[in-house]
Amino acid sequence: MKWFIYIALFISVGANSYFIYDEIQVKQNEEFGRLMNRAMGGELSKTTWKQGLKLFTEKLKINNKALLNKKYFYINIWTSWCAPCIKEMPWLDSIAGKLKKDVAYVFVSDLTDKAAENCIKNKKYDLKNFVFINDMNDFISSICNEQKLKSRSYPMVLILDNKGKLLHYSIGAYENIKEAAEFEEMINKLE
Repeated sequence: MKWFIYIALFISVGANSYFIYDEIQVKQNEEFGRLMNRAMGGELSKTTWKQGLKLFTEKLKINNKALLNKKYFYINIWTSWCAPCIKEMPWLDSIAGKLKKDVAYVFVSDLTDKAAENCIKNKKYDLKNFVFINDMNDFISSICNEQKLKSRSYPMVLILDNKGKLLHYSIGAYENIKEAAEFEEMINKLE
């Protein structure tokens, strides 16, 4: 009879160990999935458009207060793993330098300042006409929430007036310098 109790106890401990290990694996996989979802732009906060605009304005005030006096804001949302985002940056910057409109040109990312700087530094880009505002997860979420998107897509482009009214929203990068001329047309249509 004793051996039966030992066997039952051994089976019970073994089964419980297996289920505990399995539960740990499930939790680790769920956490990894959440991290990947966020990294790939899938996880959105509940930030509203009004809250997002406030965050954008506050961050712009810190980074470059003079831009708050501009009539319009051209905002390009990018991230480091988006090759088209990064590829179009020099084209947009060179075109923006030629345009004579009252527009603030801003690259916004969900990256930390250091990660964004490293990404641009590694590409050896010398961007002069755009200001970088980083670590803007909630602002990016607010755009997605306003547009009723389930996840982030990169790059996103916004044009706002100085009252925060959304004048233009689109997704997608310019694949070549000829396509980037569309950016110039869009800016030139502003009053």
